[in-house]
Amino acid sequence: MGIKSIIKDTLTLVIITVVLVLLLSAAKVITEPAINKAYNETKLKSYNEVCNGYAEGEDITGDVVGASAGYRASLIGDDSVKRCKNASGEIIGYIVECTSNGYGGALNLIVGFDKKGNISGVRYLNMPKETPGLGMKTTEKSFLDSFIGHNLNDLSEVDTISGATISSDAFKEAVSLASMFASRAVTMDGGL
Repeated sequence: MGIKSIIKDTLTLVIITVVLVLLLSAAKVITEPAINKAYNETKLKSYNEVCNGYAEGEDITGDVVGASAGYRASLIGDDSVKRCKNASGEIIGYIVECTSNGYGGALNLIVGFDKKGNISGVRYLNMPKETPGLGMKTTEKSFLDSFIGHNLNDLSEVDTISGATISSDAFKEAVSLASMFASRAVTMDGGL
């Protein structure tokens, strides 16, 4: 093999790599709006499921988190605590997007609360990568709905899943942190 052959092979690989990078970039640019639209539609559907009558949300994250900046890591994004309003503009509750680490990684949740700070619904923002079988029981409707009606003061009454302790404890931790933020929001709005 001569130097010309090595240069030719190297240039061929560089050109192929550049073309593939451009194709992948174009695919991302083309598909990203559709992916974001589907994600936002799923999120809005979840908002309606956990806060019945949801029409719009007002970001109150900064007001609720305040001096508890250490807890900010448990929130998903800068607009994770929302005051929920219906179509008439009345406050109907709160939504908190929070996270905790389960056995298979992050558990990203959307937790809804009524005006008194009681849980009105819990949904996953995205499906977790928990252990098939036991760990995935945290995604079952019966487990999610077992939190409804509870608040920060009585979450200990909700049973964890036997055999899936890490996953269900992480789930409960995320819901507990969400409840703390919702309780602060309720107090801030003159409730409780």
